[in-house]
Amino acid sequence: MMHPAVRFTDVSKQYLLGVTRTSLPDAVTQWARRLTRHSTRRASRSFHWALKEVTFDLPFGESLALIGPNGAGKSTLLKLLAKVTEPTAGRIEVHGRVSALIELGAGFHPDLTGRENVYLNGAILGVPRRQIERRFDSIVAFAELDGFIDTPLKRYSSGMAVRLGFAVASCMDPEILLVDEVLAVGDASFQRKCIDRIRELQRQGTTLIFVSHNTSLVKAVCNTAILLSDGSVAASGTVPVVIDRYNEMLEARGSALLEGARAGATHNAGVEIVQVDVLTSSGEPADGRVSSNSAVAIRVSYKAYSRIGRAEGLVRVYRSDGTSCCVMRMVDDGAPLCIEEGRGAFSVTLDPVQLAGGTYHAVAWILDDTGVNGLARGSSDWFRVAGMVQGRDADDSVFEPVRRWTSCQLSAAGPRP
Repeated sequence: MMHPAVRFTDVSKQYLLGVTRTSLPDAVTQWARRLTRHSTRRASRSFHWALKEVTFDLPFGESLALIGPNGAGKSTLLKLLAKVTEPTAGRIEVHGRVSALIELGAGFHPDLTGRENVYLNGAILGVPRRQIERRFDSIVAFAELDGFIDTPLKRYSSGMAVRLGFAVASCMDPEILLVDEVLAVGDASFQRKCIDRIRELQRQGTTLIFVSHNTSLVKAVCNTAILLSDGSVAASGTVPVVIDRYNEMLEARGSALLEGARAGATHNAGVEIVQVDVLTSSGEPADGRVSSNSAVAIRVSYKAYSRIGRAEGLVRVYRSDGTSCCVMRMVDDGAPLCIEEGRGAFSVTLDPVQLAGGTYHAVAWILDDTGVNGLARGSSDWFRVAGMVQGRDADDSVFEPVRRWTSCQLSAAGPRP
């Protein structure tokens, strides 16, 4: 039976929290500090399990996405694969030459030029010098750094450094390519270029492990995914299935945060947002599904404990993954708001709502008349939107416009040349 390109078997990684110094002067200092403590006291040591009993196989030529919230263990897993660190427990098998782009500036020296860093990074990846020389021109061309290749890296922008790092990692014919979130530093055109390069490598049989919070990028380059949460595998399978599970996780965490925010709400500024409702065109709560091409109203109810006078209302809509979809200010639309003592409300109607299918919530602010200082904040419950095109992935886009298509035949194409 053919072995996979990557195999994790009950892999765990533990880190010691706090400062750990290994130089001789620091070791002496720590030893002296321990002597000054009472003999009955022992320094408490805290540990953190970055990964806990992670198991998976990745066949040759497959593409795997690692997704999950910050601190879930994604980067730790890549560092274990790249042999930057060793597992505390479990077994890791890697069959093939690994090329990694897992940290901005990793494998580069700031005082060396771009040219020198290409050779340095290639040597770190275990690539023979002759192969680096053969690929040097294509690396520089891909990174678009022709005029800067003999400039010290410390004078590069972060985007330039990422371009050079990805060019080196991807142009050396890797058998296994590891890519972390660093692609987010590059601009949109370079991201498209990287995706095209990754797809080319995939056609050549390269195995890919990709870490990103950008689910659109994940869908573009991967066919399977693992969802990590608190160091453990929460879900695995095809990319759409795992992303749906990730969105459910974000929705649950967001609901807990909203409840906490409501519990801690105060009215120290003299006004309090008591409720934010998302309503359908019939005035009913939009707690079920509403359609992208139907209307919703976001109503903000408040209680003022004194006269505020001129103020500003602001409503922002967020998707379940934290994406800010839109922000609406009353002042921008010429809608005045004057708050007297007592209860009141203001609302904004989106007709149609035009949000793509997914899960959302609204956050409302009452600001003072300068539009800068926040007086009160409140959040709605989650509401779901059904896109006009059924079955479309929820996080493909934010905006689904009301649209009308036309087509016509202008003339005959004529004979083929």
